[in-house]
Amino acid sequence: MVQNVFETNQAELAAWFSFPLLLTLFLLGGVPAAALVLLPVKKIGRPIPTLLWWLMHIVVTMTLFAAITLTFYKDYASLLRNNMQIKDQVLPFNVVRNTHGYLKRKFHANAQLLRAVARDATRPTADAGKRSKLVIVVVGETARAQNFQLNGYPRATNPALSTREGIISFKHVSSCGTATAISLPCMFSRLTRSQYNDVRAATEENLLDILQRTGVSILWRNNNNGGCKGVCERVPSENMPEQKIAAHCVNKDGTCYDEVLLDRLADRIDKMQGDALIVLHQLGSHGPTYYERYPPAGKIFSPTCDSNQIDKCSNEALVNTYDNTLVYTDGMLSKTIDLLQSYSAQRDVAMIYVSDHGESLGERGMYLHGTPYFIAPDEQTHIPMVMWFSPEFAQDARLNLSCLRNRAENDAISHDNLYHSLMGLYEIQSSVYHAGLDLFSACRDR
Repeated sequence: MVQNVFETNQAELAAWFSFPLLLTLFLLGGVPAAALVLLPVKKIGRPIPTLLWWLMHIVVTMTLFAAITLTFYKDYASLLRNNMQIKDQVLPFNVVRNTHGYLKRKFHANAQLLRAVARDATRPTADAGKRSKLVIVVVGETARAQNFQLNGYPRATNPALSTREGIISFKHVSSCGTATAISLPCMFSRLTRSQYNDVRAATEENLLDILQRTGVSILWRNNNNGGCKGVCERVPSENMPEQKIAAHCVNKDGTCYDEVLLDRLADRIDKMQGDALIVLHQLGSHGPTYYERYPPAGKIFSPTCDSNQIDKCSNEALVNTYDNTLVYTDGMLSKTIDLLQSYSAQRDVAMIYVSDHGESLGERGMYLHGTPYFIAPDEQTHIPMVMWFSPEFAQDARLNLSCLRNRAENDAISHDNLYHSLMGLYEIQSSVYHAGLDLFSACRDR
């Protein structure tokens, strides 16, 4: 959460402010503070005796604290050893400790030179007449698998994708983190969730760097408040809200609907030569202003929670609003496939959608996301992943789609698989590639 505070921006911050919040801060904070300032203050005695008296109080307090600690040391040692999370629950120690840790990691990351990864990476030379690949990876935001119709949710949250041929929905996918700041760099890093370290990930090349170095054309399009978290620093990128496209950017906080990611994308594709990878980073279902993630015509389920004070809304209204964001994402993904199909005569085309993390909607009294992973509920870590391949892509890549559908139904996978799966799709040969983490490796016809 400290990292989120440092890395937020104006649009994300604005989503949290409301008149009741400001009024609460004024009444419970401003008024008491003003009263303390205005109340007459009794003059203290001579400075030196007063200082000594104050120091004596501290010494006595610390002595009592030490005596209690030593008396019950065995109990405290056992408690702390078996419940390491306590150090992150004690105020203000947790805030000070983690602020120091964040600033220290940022300093070390900025001081280090970028380390090359997969120096030995190569791709087969393109044969004459071989069709080039075009893959669009849509990185979702705050979508949880439990509310996807494709995964068995009883509501029609995927009305477009559920009627398309060739859709493969993976049922058992877990995220690397519970916040974008962790999950996004992690999924494009060679580091698995158990290995992930933000300094290490920030100071070494990621998947996009490797693909670009081996000749794959890369484009990152962003519509997310938090940006790309450093993942797209060294590849061509576009921040779509800055373009203020009137048809999609109508919210007063400067955010845009996700279909802005498709605006004039065909013009960019036409200029990309050879194999290409495009990443579309959504705003998706980011709260608490879920109602601003889709246009008025997208209000499929009602009543809705048209407020950022989600605790004031009924659970029915909150879930309706969240589900409306998924319906909108579903339509955007279907239009992405339509765009890809328009290139299927010249290229092998595919789409991969995966969310960065999930969301709590009041289950067990929890809302939003960002809970420490070791205590995070499934709603924040169980995420949707959807794929679509043109018949030509599947044939040329020797993909056995029946095998892949079986994996999607039964196998537990995670963000750890994305890095190696994309390396495999682009036939990258390198010592850092692990076939066991490539989702497609076991489903390729030999």
